[in-house]
Amino acid sequence: MVVVKSLRNMDWIILAAVILAMLAFPVKGQNITVDAKITYKMISVDLVEDEFTLKFKNTNENQVEVLNFVLTIPESDMAKVVEVNEKPSGYYKLTRTTDENGRRYAVIKIEKTLRPFEEYQITIKRELRNALEALGENTYSFGTYEFPSYFRGFGYNVERFRIFLDFPDSLFSNYNILTVSSNSKFYYKSLNRIDGIDWDFINPPDQISVYVTFEKVPNFYLLNIMGAFLTVLAFTGLLYYNLRIEKRLKKHDIVKNPPWSGELLSKMKEMIRNAEKEILITSPHIYYTDWLTAELQPLMGKGVKFRIVTWPSYRRDVYKNIEDVQEDRKQFFTLKRFLEMFPPGSVKLNDNIHAKMVIVDEREVLVTTANLSQTGLYENYEIGFYAENPALAKKAKEFFEAVWESEDSISLDHDTIDPKVAWALIMDIKSRREVEK
Repeated sequence: MVVVKSLRNMDWIILAAVILAMLAFPVKGQNITVDAKITYKMISVDLVEDEFTLKFKNTNENQVEVLNFVLTIPESDMAKVVEVNEKPSGYYKLTRTTDENGRRYAVIKIEKTLRPFEEYQITIKRELRNALEALGENTYSFGTYEFPSYFRGFGYNVERFRIFLDFPDSLFSNYNILTVSSNSKFYYKSLNRIDGIDWDFINPPDQISVYVTFEKVPNFYLLNIMGAFLTVLAFTGLLYYNLRIEKRLKKHDIVKNPPWSGELLSKMKEMIRNAEKEILITSPHIYYTDWLTAELQPLMGKGVKFRIVTWPSYRRDVYKNIEDVQEDRKQFFTLKRFLEMFPPGSVKLNDNIHAKMVIVDEREVLVTTANLSQTGLYENYEIGFYAENPALAKKAKEFFEAVWESEDSISLDHDTIDPKVAWALIMDIKSRREVEK
């Protein structure tokens, strides 16, 4: 649910132009998760385009779940729906209606049966006029209220709410942020121009409120570099930038991780957030997963690929037969989360892996003593070697690929997540290899 807060002379029906009221049909099923992303794009201070995306997923691995509900969106000359898209297509119907008081509404009815682990996504694009409040000359405020509680009221598990405010793109003007609510992240374009603000809530509370105040100013950075010394400054800046890049590529360091310091975790997060193409991870135990899934999930939409090699879900022990195999419950929970949240083929299991390693873009590598667990990342004295060096990263990737392609490594799927199935399959592979030798 979305409420746009604008303090101009607008009544609350128009102020609530992004409210998606699920009024008619509750969701049949308690195993549907929903992620919401709301992007407000400032075309100008008078016109804002918003894009509200809902992604539903059936997490029930055994049976179908049913979506059957209505989105009711108030419309007026100042707020109207201009486009609706869905993936897959063919499961919604858009109609428009007017109530007895003359108020107009866009009504989107969705009927979709979700197979186990199937996803459905619908995006509503609208135009909003006077969505900003003018606080003074060239000074404005923007605020929204979001209500994850509406989805939870229908039995959904709300995993994420993300709000993005996109500023206009102009070489000659910029926007200075005066105040902003917490949990925000800033993005910048070239020439020091602000691109947007991102508020990202994982497992959000029932109500979210975000706001920002800003002023429109000339792009002083651009004005400063336009002058007689433009060529000299540009050449100097380029030389300095190249020197920094060269230094960064040669950078290497020891990452010390005494108990409760979190230094290794901070370095891993930094590396993952810098990824542009590929992330490779090996770790026997991966018990501490919330931070990892929260960091990796946003990258999937940016085209960043990632692969993980970890242990199967059985305890590491010597078993004589399949009946003796015991489940590692923490590892099983981790693998179940990976199956639910990551694309097929992202994870392989190998019960001989002992290396703990993160590789990013064949550029950065971190080799550490710490497992990706609460004990490893927080409680123990651990250490890691970090290098921003393509040559070392390439060698580390060669090792990863050897493990990934090894016949001992089996793909994680809905069968191999079972500890007994994984143990039997891996033991069979090892037995055949011994016979061949």
